[in-house]
Amino acid sequence: MRKLSIINILLAFVFTSLIAAQSKNPNEIINNLKTEFEKVKDYQVNVKIKVDATMIKVPEMNAEFYFKQPDKTFVKSTSFAMIPKQGINFSPVSYLKGEYTAVFTRNENVDRRELSVVKIIPNREDSDILLTTMWVDQEKNVIRKVESTTKGSGTFNLEFIYDENLNYPLPSIIIFSFDLNKVGMPENTEDKPKKKRGRRDLSGMEGKVVLTYTDYKVNANLPDSLFEKKKED
Repeated sequence: MRKLSIINILLAFVFTSLIAAQSKNPNEIINNLKTEFEKVKDYQVNVKIKVDATMIKVPEMNAEFYFKQPDKTFVKSTSFAMIPKQGINFSPVSYLKGEYTAVFTRNENVDRRELSVVKIIPNREDSDILLTTMWVDQEKNVIRKVESTTKGSGTFNLEFIYDENLNYPLPSIIIFSFDLNKVGMPENTEDKPKKKRGRRDLSGMEGKVVLTYTDYKVNANLPDSLFEKKKED
């Protein structure tokens, strides 16, 4: 009986180890993210945008954001163009376009959550994204944090905060941090004396944008014509 118990314990240990190893398969982690997000067929949401950047005054902005699977998006706001599109399109698929190599690197404890850190390396040389690192909450199958390095916009970071009462993997707050010089923020029109408009030297300066999402309307069956019409405007 004792020998049988020891064997059972060893088998249980091996079985548990195999499960743990499988759960750290980066492609499996990514597929679970995609499957969870596929529950969202479409949505529209109100977005409040607050820019926090030294030496630059930007009024608080509001926008409406629309999404439809697989990748139809539209932002309704005249001033929202100053924020790179990576800042609001939080679909996991947006970081996984084209061929790529996924690598699981480690587990990391963030805010008392154990997150799986996965690096995404595009295989195409013409990709604007050089490297993306995702901190994935496997319990909820959502992304909690992203760090992405691009050719044109430098490195930016995204932090995702979710409403635990929401039944879909859609954030209530995104904190978007970036290099001001790379993004190319405009000259502050309130500066005095007035100067010729242009790009100021923002070398080494960082900016932060807090996006707050409210009044989600999920799976509202948004028509394709809505996105086609917006593209023409």
